[in-house]
Amino acid sequence: MFRFGIIGAGSIAEKFCQAAALTQEGKVAAVASKNEGRARVFAEKQGVERYYGSYEAMLDEERLDAVYIATTSNFHAENILLCLEKGIPVLCEKPMFLSGKEAERAFTLAREKSVFVMEAMWSRFLPCIQKAKAWIDEGKIGEIHLANYTGGIHAGEDHRIFDPKLGGGVLYDLMVYPIEILMYLIQQPLLEVRPQIRYAASGVDVTDTLVIQFETCQAVCQATAYSRIPSPCGIYGSKGYIRIEHTHQASLVERYDGQLQLAERYEAPVKNGFEYEIEEVIRCVKEGRGESEIMPWADTVCCAKLFDQILSRRALA
Repeated sequence: MFRFGIIGAGSIAEKFCQAAALTQEGKVAAVASKNEGRARVFAEKQGVERYYGSYEAMLDEERLDAVYIATTSNFHAENILLCLEKGIPVLCEKPMFLSGKEAERAFTLAREKSVFVMEAMWSRFLPCIQKAKAWIDEGKIGEIHLANYTGGIHAGEDHRIFDPKLGGGVLYDLMVYPIEILMYLIQQPLLEVRPQIRYAASGVDVTDTLVIQFETCQAVCQATAYSRIPSPCGIYGSKGYIRIEHTHQASLVERYDGQLQLAERYEAPVKNGFEYEIEEVIRCVKEGRGESEIMPWADTVCCAKLFDQILSRRALA
């Protein structure tokens, strides 16, 4: 079995446990939280054999094949560095980093230590996203010129997305999906970004529009914390277009030809969704790889630096 440890004992970690059980080799062997009582309750509920009130203790005492980091994004960088210093492969929840500086420091260490690291952009690994990528790579919609992606949640006042201390904000929490999914599908150099951002009194961004200029494609990405939106996405080329509904958890993707007629339809129901990225981690670590071809370090760095560019514009305003 491939033994995972989990740092953090929240709801996203529960989903990871359930997904690991859907794989052939993945097993959650231990969980750690700064609150040992919370780790114990989590372990009992999820059937995890060992729990710890210290991240370091779990990493030192368990023989782990990889660690899944499920803490809030403000702790990701330090949690990643802790694992890397101990030579343990890492899968970290999105957004993996809050700045380009954090990303470069971690990947430099990973390279020095020859340790696998990957951002948990689970949506890239879904069969429907993989099918859309294959259609694009095969040239079935021609040269891409336009793309759009809109997503949102209706967050309560106490939601972490409004808390700057927890790495809150729509850019980090929601916009990471359209940025990293479109970056993967379009596969063109990212040349420029033009943001239009609405900020809350706490200082975090709450409704964002980005116009991203790729080499031939102009993409419009929108996200908000005030409205639940099913994340539709369209990618439009010279020979047709691709339509995805509920993009970050896609179970259906359609391709239309240049006459707007449905040419192909692909369905792949999503039971959990995390199982595909877990299988990728297992494969990469077993093969001795430092990074995934589907979610490479360069894309994570590019996204983190994009955060820097967007947020720096407010500081200069």
